[in-house]
Amino acid sequence: MTKVQDYDSIDYDYRKYWKDREYENLSERNILTKIIKEGYNFIDIGGAYGRLTDLYQVKYKYSILFDYSYKNLTKAKTHKNVYKVCGDLYNLPFADNSIQSGMLIRVMHHIEKPEKAIKEISRVINSNFILEFPNKNNFASLLRHKFSKDFMSSDKYEIPHSNESQGYIDDQIFLNFSYNFMKKELEKNNFSISNKFSVSNFRERHLKKLFPLDFLIKSDNLFQGFFSYIYFGPSIFLYLEKKDNKKFEEKSISEIIICQKCKILINNKGKCPKCNRQYKDSSGIFNFRPSSE
Repeated sequence: MTKVQDYDSIDYDYRKYWKDREYENLSERNILTKIIKEGYNFIDIGGAYGRLTDLYQVKYKYSILFDYSYKNLTKAKTHKNVYKVCGDLYNLPFADNSIQSGMLIRVMHHIEKPEKAIKEISRVINSNFILEFPNKNNFASLLRHKFSKDFMSSDKYEIPHSNESQGYIDDQIFLNFSYNFMKKELEKNNFSISNKFSVSNFRERHLKKLFPLDFLIKSDNLFQGFFSYIYFGPSIFLYLEKKDNKKFEEKSISEIIICQKCKILINNKGKCPKCNRQYKDSSGIFNFRPSSE
């Protein structure tokens, strides 16, 4: 059985993680501001409490904030054109090709079966997608693992478990990936990489102590394109396009959400007309977590 990273099981408030990470936050927001395009509908997979909602909410008729953590979704601000959906990335509750665009940011390192996740994303995305993955071969890691044959193996996408900062820790999933592995899985699932960027290139704590934030952000912006060719940074952003995209049909949220059991559309009240399961709760969140059955 595929393990799913569950922040609710450890009662983790993701907002705390970003309190002392202003450089990483601004670095990611800067690149996303450049590459998120306008369109009809958009999904932020693993969007948690909506850290990046303001970047796409104004560019689409409606957006979907999707996460497995129900508790973090309740902390997200409410927007009239942003729907909150709680569910499993391996089993997205949306019809095929029903979402025009989307992104997966700061999530891939928690995915045990990346090939399965990418296949499911490809099923629901019609046109383009932004995917961020933690870069196994970043400059700092190469220095730390320069004598490790295991680390450089082209067949492995995990950092060796001997490194205590990566691998499975306390039953939580933390994995890094090589660009070649990601490229292979994406192409297998009809995604082509049209652009790539190296982000958070200067996030080493010593650099953050030596240089002011504004200088680091400007430097990061300057080198994002160039550094992507040598996979320098710890975080690689890929702009993907579907190679086999079909004609996109503009449909409302009620016309694309499906019951995971019956595989049919739920009604306007968030209920499956066949099995009668109620998915939309009093908080306005569509809850597809298995534990809620």
